[in-house]
Amino acid sequence: MRITKHFRTDQETILHFLDVLGGGSAVLSGSKHASPGFFIFAHTFIAEYIEGMFFRKEALLIQALEDNGFPSDDGPVGAMRAEQKKSRESAEQMLNAAKDWQEGDTNARGEVGWATSEYTSTLRKHLERLKNLIFPLLEQNISPDDEHKISEGLNKIAFEVNSKGEPDKYTKLIETLEDELSDWK
Repeated sequence: MRITKHFRTDQETILHFLDVLGGGSAVLSGSKHASPGFFIFAHTFIAEYIEGMFFRKEALLIQALEDNGFPSDDGPVGAMRAEQKKSRESAEQMLNAAKDWQEGDTNARGEVGWATSEYTSTLRKHLERLKNLIFPLLEQNISPDDEHKISEGLNKIAFEVNSKGEPDKYTKLIETLEDELSDWK
């Protein structure tokens, strides 16, 4: 199925990001060098890449499942939506706690660690569901015309993102986070 190819690079990029973000969360409690700016900067990737592009792509898949009779608030579609919502909420908690920490609230440091852990575990589960349930369901339930329509929508989203002139922006963002994380150790 061609649709899975459109998601492969995104999934690899997101997993790389989650490794770095999770590393930041793990090192947080034991490093005096840890900084709230790391988590604030990481939220840029979440807001722009995951929520701004990846979840938009997933919306096309969710719509295709709904068009083929899957309920919007239950089953695989409901689970995908619930995980998206939970990840958004955890990301917002992480950002707000990091800002509070930056303002001097020392208790917020622990909240950053908790919210970051919640975010990374939720999104990992979400990516597994996409790979092991959503893609097979689509393959079994959509027509070649539907697949073509989804592929066109995915290409349109990719074009919109790439037309902003910074194709390596998110790879560089992850590398910057990795560099900062290595300074904490």
